[in-house]
Amino acid sequence: MPYDFLLRNVIAGLVTALLAVSVLFSPFAMIPSMFVGLAWGLYSAIASIVISCILLGIWLNIGIAIGMAITIGLPVIFFVRQALLSRPTQDNENNSSSDTSAVERVYYPPERLIIWAIAFCAIFSFLAFALTANNPGGLPGVLQTLILGNENFIRDIETLYKIELTDNFVKILAETILVLSPLTWMLIILVNLQTAQIIARFFKVNIRPTPDYLIMNLPDRLEFVLAGLVLLIFLSSGWISVFFLTLVCLCLTAYFLLGLAVIHAISRTWNGRSVFIAAIYFIVFLVPWVAILVSIAGLIESRIGIRSRF
Repeated sequence: MPYDFLLRNVIAGLVTALLAVSVLFSPFAMIPSMFVGLAWGLYSAIASIVISCILLGIWLNIGIAIGMAITIGLPVIFFVRQALLSRPTQDNENNSSSDTSAVERVYYPPERLIIWAIAFCAIFSFLAFALTANNPGGLPGVLQTLILGNENFIRDIETLYKIELTDNFVKILAETILVLSPLTWMLIILVNLQTAQIIARFFKVNIRPTPDYLIMNLPDRLEFVLAGLVLLIFLSSGWISVFFLTLVCLCLTAYFLLGLAVIHAISRTWNGRSVFIAAIYFIVFLVPWVAILVSIAGLIESRIGIRSRF
């Protein structure tokens, strides 16, 4: 095994493990392994994840290592593999005498990575809801019971926000957590992948060229899937409606990303564009409801093509 292959993957695995167990920087734990994957190939990403899992198993316990392998390792390996998928352009396919070292390739489009991110998080959401279906109230009921059983948590929340945590309030809190967790995981995966791509490009070691997100388009059938899921929310009840709401939010997250592409396209000729973009991201972070407006912009874009007008 080459020394440089071992060294960079050990370093990536170590940093991944350290970030995974940190409180503040855990959302960025996928970046090191995704970086080595996008720079030196899928085997590097797999090696770094294996190393980080071994380190966590030795330092802490096997349970945390398994949890890290599922929540961090699987997304890293899967999305690095998808991002590196490529094929020769049609011209090169037709010209069999082309120099293989100079063949231009078309890489997996970003909109398909977004769709895979929706499917990836939806599958794990389905498993979580299905495995707790026999419990009273399903997965929301399980989480509600855990919250009500944690007296220290309830006391801290009531003291901090000056509110009384009634059963109904805890029920809403549990459902909100379950709805927001998968879409947060989806955004973390995609943001980590893009950040790793930027870092690899900065050091000029990227295998995959950075795609042009301004021309990204989501498949039309996603709108029909979204409409069907919204209908199923009203036709169902209990934890099943919470599950469908989770899927709706995952789909809306894709349109949120498309809405951000619209904002970037509209403002590309403006003076002080970077300040405007930073302000938009800051507002979305502070006022999450603004994300709904951005998602609506993405839905409108998929119908009328706002970006083509700028």
